[in-house]
Amino acid sequence: MVLGSGRQVSHDTLFWSLQTAGWILYGLTMLGYGLSQESPHDAVIGDAVMVATGILLTSAIRLLYQWYRRRRVSPLIVIASGIAVAIAGSPVWFLLQVLVSRTLNGGLFPQWHPNFGWSSFSADMFLYSIFILLTWSLLYFGINGWIRLELERRRADRADALAQAAQLRALQSQLEPHFLFNTLNGISSLVVEGRSDAAAAMIARLSDFLRLTLKVAGTPQITLADELVFVRQYLDIQQLRFGDRLGFGIEVAPEAMEVMVPAMLLQPLVENSVRHAILPRAIGGRVVVSARTESARTAADVLILRVDDDGPGMQKSTSPSTGVGLSNTATRLAVLYGGAAEFAIGRSSLGGVGVTIRLPLSTAAVAQPHESTAECEE
Repeated sequence: MVLGSGRQVSHDTLFWSLQTAGWILYGLTMLGYGLSQESPHDAVIGDAVMVATGILLTSAIRLLYQWYRRRRVSPLIVIASGIAVAIAGSPVWFLLQVLVSRTLNGGLFPQWHPNFGWSSFSADMFLYSIFILLTWSLLYFGINGWIRLELERRRADRADALAQAAQLRALQSQLEPHFLFNTLNGISSLVVEGRSDAAAAMIARLSDFLRLTLKVAGTPQITLADELVFVRQYLDIQQLRFGDRLGFGIEVAPEAMEVMVPAMLLQPLVENSVRHAILPRAIGGRVVVSARTESARTAADVLILRVDDDGPGMQKSTSPSTGVGLSNTATRLAVLYGGAAEFAIGRSSLGGVGVTIRLPLSTAAVAQPHESTAECEE
């Protein structure tokens, strides 16, 4: 079992730690009662004998319970066996105490309880011993049940994290062929137009861009500074094709550059603006990417990202949720941040469409948890 501190504890170590600590605590509790009935000498020795034999007996009972657990015996049989073990174990526990007492009386402590025998085994002691053994069994199964529940919860968390990572990789990989197809289509257009120099330069820029994507492959989050490199690479590629028709600006506050953001977060949004707001117009247009941080008194500090264009705005027949770039981004934000992130599409200050993303500043890069899933059984 992996503790909160990260230290791994074997099932045997955990059992004996709890077994020893529990019986010592019980012995100290009973010692107070013994001191009120006997001399300190007899009370301490009697208490030690009771604790030692109790540890011995319950350790043997544990072997039976482990056998039941390995074979997944019916709960009804386990309950019935627990009751039977407690009833049968009560006189056995007393017998062990008698044997140890007589051994001590003849050796180490010859004057200790010379008359200790079966005549001392009253009905009250019989019922009390049953109660103690039943309590031990309940604690044994209760602690094991809690450990199993905790392990299952950790397995579920780990499965969710792995599924989340797989989903993020799938979403991230979805962007690459989408972008690649559009870029190759642009290169093809340049070749058809006879602009071979521009096509060659575009291929070189595309190679640099793909090299960058390989560096962040499998990395759900990167710094905003690294993300802006993707944006610039993409815009440089598009400018080779469209020249002065495409204008862009990047306005980022210095304190926002090291904030973690999902990899390839802004590039598909910029691509969406270029394709749907600028390229359809003969005069082209402009895209502005901006980022700033915002402090809030009642909530966590946030990073605010915007992608604005000066295009014709959202058309009535256009559904923003159907685009690969927009829907992919919204899904990735939901997977990574849940309700802590906001994604909104509205009117841009430039007159076209503006996309706003709000992310928590404190979020670090997502890591796949590595945790032992070995079962722990006491």
